[in-house]
Amino acid sequence: MVERFSVSDEIAWGKLVKSWATGKSYFEGMAPPPLPRTLQDVKDQCAQIGITVSIPAMHKGLVVVVSSEEVFMIKLPSKSLVEATEKELSEGASYPLPRFYDDFYTRFGTPLTIPDKVSKLDFHAGRIGDYSIRMCG
Repeated sequence: MVERFSVSDEIAWGKLVKSWATGKSYFEGMAPPPLPRTLQDVKDQCAQIGITVSIPAMHKGLVVVVSSEEVFMIKLPSKSLVEATEKELSEGASYPLPRFYDDFYTRFGTPLTIPDKVSKLDFHAGRIGDYSIRMCG
């Protein structure tokens, strides 16, 4: 089975990613965190906000790409991850989605209609966090 990045709290992870993207803190009483430069920086910043991350051993370094609305970016997964996931799926594995999707669909139904601002912003944070690390392999 392909080892994947995991995080104990997808919403908090998304708020951390939003903090990196905007330069402002999405955590009460906390200064904006600097962009991480190493995998250890990621782990340390996550620990600081109380979440645990599991970074697969295959990852040896970190690249942070800051997107721009002027540039259309296509982020390609690695060939080996695509092929490994295809193999797992063809052998009957479930498609891996973060828990927060199920949580929001359970709370707000399908199609997803989120009525309140706080929940909308939490879902937004979860989506951004998921988007930022998902390799879609």
